Amino acid sequence: MKNTLYHKHKLPNDIFNFLKEDLKLEENNKVNYNVTLAGNIEKELSIVNLNKNVEKYLCEKAKEFFIHESYSNEEEIDLVLQDSWVNYQKKYEFNPIHDHGGNVSFVCWIQIPYNLEEELNLNNCKNSRASCNSLFSFLYTNHFGQILTDLLMIDKDWEGTIIFFNSKLKHTVYPFFTSDEYRISVSGNLNVKYNANKSPEYTKILF
Repeated sequence: MKNTLYHKHKLPNDIFNFLKEDLKLEENNKVNYNVTLAGNIEKELSIVNLNKNVEKYLCEKAKEFFIHESYSNEEEIDLVLQDSWVNYQKKYEFNPIHDHGGNVSFVCWIQIPYNLEEELNLNNCKNSRASCNSLFSFLYTNHFGQILTDLLMIDKDWEGTIIFFNSKLKHTVYPFFTSDEYRISVSGNLNVKYNANKSPEYTKILF
């Protein structure tokens, strides 16, 4: 099946641990990335020195997604990491509707500090037909031009989970309210590198 919105994976334990170690190092570097991002989030840091094992994993899984969605084959392309960053999101902060640069993007959840059921049972949304507290949402159009959403019910079980998606797919992150801890996520973008003499035009159109 082609044209799925995203691919979802559970990070292998070693990759998840490498990534968490990288974040500890970036806490010391403190290279602010806010000016390049859409997030209404105070603390957004560039990941300057990503572990090579993590980078290899990201490139491999992004390539799998791209091949699945674009009818490419393994010999035609490689995926290379463009940039990556970490969001330390506090309660009330949010990410407005936006898309990314590159061809394939990812989000990986490191820490979810709240209970999802408590968030969705708050007075502001428990009686709504569109309860969204703390959720991650993709937005896209169908063949009739209707704008649809795909809400991801991000809870503690998503810690160590990563998704890959087309960089131009619009998405948003709603605020949470019940915890004073950070919701920590890592995001990034990857570019397609076409191998010599093998760059089909139909692939370029799809992405």
